[in-house]
Amino acid sequence: MSDYYIFHRNLSAENATPDEPAYMEIEDWVGINGFEDWGRGTFAKQSPSGPVEIRAVPYYGYVGQPDDFQDFSVPLMSKRLKQVLQSAGVDNINFHPVTLRNTETGQTYDYYAFNLVGLVSAVDFSQSKIGSHDGDFIGDSQIHDLVIDDTKCRHALMFRMVEQFSTILVHRTVKEAVERSGITSVKFIRPEDFMAL
Repeated sequence: MSDYYIFHRNLSAENATPDEPAYMEIEDWVGINGFEDWGRGTFAKQSPSGPVEIRAVPYYGYVGQPDDFQDFSVPLMSKRLKQVLQSAGVDNINFHPVTLRNTETGQTYDYYAFNLVGLVSAVDFSQSKIGSHDGDFIGDSQIHDLVIDDTKCRHALMFRMVEQFSTILVHRTVKEAVERSGITSVKFIRPEDFMAL
């Protein structure tokens, strides 16, 4: 069994009702420049030229802080998650401070855009079910029944997969550090239970 887990967003459920699941949408796709290559696992060629503020829009009565992690147009994490990862020894992330502003209350939250530098081809191709749109198995592969070859990970604590850039893996020690911190808006998926299309 692998020592690595998929690091994934766990949507907050504290505000949810059966009919209307409350959530907060972070509008990281609206006119924000400088983060175009921050989700590819390589050193960023671009970065923002100044302060960045992003709208955080609550829906269906959502209250509280935004989730600690999202990996969309702008990869984002909370200050507390950043501190936990750094304390766990993760040292291959570049950060840029970002202010999230609640569009209903005006409240602001200190967050960080992050560029996780490091691509690893950790797939055990002999046991995993993996396909490729263009045949190169880089960036956008489809994955089912993932098996990780830990020997390929080179003891990295956190990295993006060569085969699927949006898939972040963390070592068991990082998982345990996040769990001890009490952060619940991220979850850890065993590779064999993971699917990416």
